[in-house]
Amino acid sequence: MFECFLTRILQRKALRKVVHPHNGVYIPLESARRIGFVANADNPGSVKAVGTITMEMQKRRMEFMGIYLDFRKNPGEEQASISNPSVRTVRRNDVNWYGLPYDNAIKDFVQNHFDILIDLTQDKRVFAADYILAKADASFRIGVSNGSKNPYDMIVSSPDGQQTGNPDQLVKSILLYLTTIHTDSK
Repeated sequence: MFECFLTRILQRKALRKVVHPHNGVYIPLESARRIGFVANADNPGSVKAVGTITMEMQKRRMEFMGIYLDFRKNPGEEQASISNPSVRTVRRNDVNWYGLPYDNAIKDFVQNHFDILIDLTQDKRVFAADYILAKADASFRIGVSNGSKNPYDMIVSSPDGQQTGNPDQLVKSILLYLTTIHTDSK
């Protein structure tokens, strides 16, 4: 009980230290130069979602970076399918005892500016994901929100209207929205 209480206090303190003002600016997919994403291995279908987004970005010849959070005791064999040098896997030994990622684990990701940042974590919130997303510099943030405090510029739901769904289906929906929504540049 005490450890859980202390953990939440330290996590809130770490998030308050992150000072990254965000003013959402929509950037269409064809105008984006760099895309970032964060995914969680605990969500079924997240490996397929990471594969879909990396394949789509490579097909479009867009620069991208990703963080794949895998805090499971026994990472599955599907981990081999995420063998892209632009996707960094953050494991249990890359975070301290209360879930704060070490700087060397996320440094490359948070030092870059992303035109579009996609949060593929959903259901139960993971502090490491919240911290990385708060530290990342992005023009436009997309995610699935379950809480009252919403850090996103665009919220995507699964096709059946639920805010939680298959991460791969959410990636496909996000890519569809980003390619069909256009802004007037006049």
